[in-house]
Amino acid sequence: MRTLSHPLFLLPLLFSVLLIFPNGGAAASRKPPLSGAYEPIQDPEDAHIQALAKYAVRQHKKESGESLVLTRVLGGQQQVVAGMNYRLIIGAAGWSGVEELYLAVVYEKPWKNFRNLTVFEPIV
Repeated sequence: MRTLSHPLFLLPLLFSVLLIFPNGGAAASRKPPLSGAYEPIQDPEDAHIQALAKYAVRQHKKESGESLVLTRVLGGQQQVVAGMNYRLIIGAAGWSGVEELYLAVVYEKPWKNFRNLTVFEPIV
């Protein structure tokens, strides 16, 4: 009995596999490419998100002289750029103790230990 050990015998099998799985079946395990779109922040109570919100209030106080205290983080979105943009909806109170809502946008490059408050404005 003769066995088929010639490599040309395997070519039709290889071509049929490549036709069925043109990228080797790797697509199922890959994540879609990052689009730069804002994604929801899953946990506003996360320690890193809380630290970003505190940073935003502290920077706003430095720049404006307005005395505010962070009361809570209601939610937000994050965007992958050459670093991360965080859009946060936060509650903060001044001397009156009345909480008002603000939009804060913080740009961060954690590998450079860099943060910048780009937006801090009341939500009307």
